[in-house]
Amino acid sequence: MKIKGLYITAGLLAGALLGGQFLFAPVHAAQTPLPAKQQAFIDAAKKEGTFDIIATWRPAEAKRLFGAFKEAYPFIKVQQTRMSGAVGFERLRAEFASGRRTTDLINTTTIDLERAGMLQYWKDWYEIFPETDKKTVDSAMAAALEPGGCYALVYRPDLVPKDLQPLTYAKLNDPRLRGKIGINIRQYYFWDSLYPKWSEEQIMNFIKTVIVPQQPRLYNGSGDGWEMLVRGEVWANPVSGTHQYFSRYLPKGVKNIAVAPDYAGVESGKPVALLNDAPHPNAAKLFLHWITSDAGQTAFYKFRGRGNPYGENNLVGRWFKQHGTKLFDYPDEEREAKARESGAQILQLLGVPVPNR
Repeated sequence: MKIKGLYITAGLLAGALLGGQFLFAPVHAAQTPLPAKQQAFIDAAKKEGTFDIIATWRPAEAKRLFGAFKEAYPFIKVQQTRMSGAVGFERLRAEFASGRRTTDLINTTTIDLERAGMLQYWKDWYEIFPETDKKTVDSAMAAALEPGGCYALVYRPDLVPKDLQPLTYAKLNDPRLRGKIGINIRQYYFWDSLYPKWSEEQIMNFIKTVIVPQQPRLYNGSGDGWEMLVRGEVWANPVSGTHQYFSRYLPKGVKNIAVAPDYAGVESGKPVALLNDAPHPNAAKLFLHWITSDAGQTAFYKFRGRGNPYGENNLVGRWFKQHGTKLFDYPDEEREAKARESGAQILQLLGVPVPNR
């Protein structure tokens, strides 16, 4: 299987997990003189001293992520506004319309931002930081990529009838699962992560003939879906973002979660996007640079559960291997518009209004 360059090395992961703490080394060596252009950039970021980001990161996650960032750049203060990408986009529309700008970065997909002319493209990124791993940067150079997630069918083996285990998509039509399947209506485009292992026609037919008749429980976003699964309100969540299990629930001792031995798409990464006319462009860019560094990628693995699902030397990869999940690279960047289009049709089948985005 392909091992994505986006993920950090096994050796670095091992170093991250040895002992009770991980020491995040600065991105640059203090004793080594920096190239003039890089030094001027860092000086400009230091002068700004702060940036504001919209992200869904929970307080405990954010505190640790930003703490790791400040190990490298202690002179930058981070302000996070915690809200979903959809709500954040509406806030940005208001900001851009009024001209009173406060937000520099947002952690969400870029398609709507690009259409609205809200993205800033960092054209000299590789000139300032030539060692940047280009697989951690989106193709338009407007965002750094939070390590990619994996979308899989997850379930409660202590609740799903034993004769249905291991649970698979093919078994979701069992009448005993009626009302026990959770469906995400906020990230309604996640169903496309089965493509191209499932054709668009197969995905839509599955929704019509299996999901809708099973009278699923609808939930508003991945976090809500995981809460319902952990509480036992639902027994299974298809195309679920699995990283939250490793960052939020496994550390609390929740171990009664299994993943299906079915196809599961692995995305390239979730963008942290730079906004046009950002009030603190240099400080914001410095954070983007840090995300692409080994220290940044390690922090997202440790504090957000975003490890390499293909790897055998980290908890995430071992979990997928244990359950026999068939991982594949989902072409998320090229599928973004199509995923939203087909996802809107899925919402209509479920009787849910389509968001006006």
